[in-house]
Amino acid sequence: MIDQALVAPRYLAGPGDPAWVTVPLHQASGWSHGHEPLLPRVVLSSPDQKTLLRLDPVPDDQWWRITHNGGSPATSWYASFGARTPVELIAAVTDALTDPAPDQRMLADPLRPLRRQGWETAPDGEFRSPDGVVEGERLTFSGSNSWFITAGRKEDVPLWEARLDGRTPTHIVVAFTQALADPAPLRRTHEQTLGLNRHRLDLHWQQVPAESLASALPTRVARLAARRPGAPPPAARPSPPARRHPR
Repeated sequence: MIDQALVAPRYLAGPGDPAWVTVPLHQASGWSHGHEPLLPRVVLSSPDQKTLLRLDPVPDDQWWRITHNGGSPATSWYASFGARTPVELIAAVTDALTDPAPDQRMLADPLRPLRRQGWETAPDGEFRSPDGVVEGERLTFSGSNSWFITAGRKEDVPLWEARLDGRTPTHIVVAFTQALADPAPLRRTHEQTLGLNRHRLDLHWQQVPAESLASALPTRVARLAARRPGAPPPAARPSPPARRHPR
């Protein structure tokens, strides 16, 4: 059995494992990647070469960047996320982006998922989490209303920031706000809880079978691959053995 932490609120759970985003894009959605073994950088491009994801550990800047070239300014957009943004929030964006049949219910007001969970919202697009840790707003810049979301704005250094261009498809923005407001805790390993501010969150430990922990990512890849009509199942890849950690 392996110790696993359940962390809430999820926006304070720390970044998690980047593979939760990058591996499904490559294995389930067919995104290609370059190979730069001497650089701590990941670059993935969509099969149609219109969308690019970069994971680049640049100090004091957004680590995650998604850019989409739709062929014109009106159909091109970007999204970026800070280093400590939980990968599950970024995965909600990439999952919506690669969904071949987006749920029409996701075309609603991006603030609706927040209101349903008791977040404060305003008609101009501003919102705030019940604990005041997360704040968001829509700012007009160069004729486009872009989303700026910050966790821990009142701190000397914000925990993380997310920026979504005003031209980002609505269902993708809704996927992010829905994942942001979801009250379900996020799962973290022992190492992933190191450095978290435990005075601001609820952290509960549970024991899970090592096999369950190791199969979480392959299960996610298989589920996303099944969305593609006629796509063959992804090749099974061995998962690294889970290690035991003391509490």
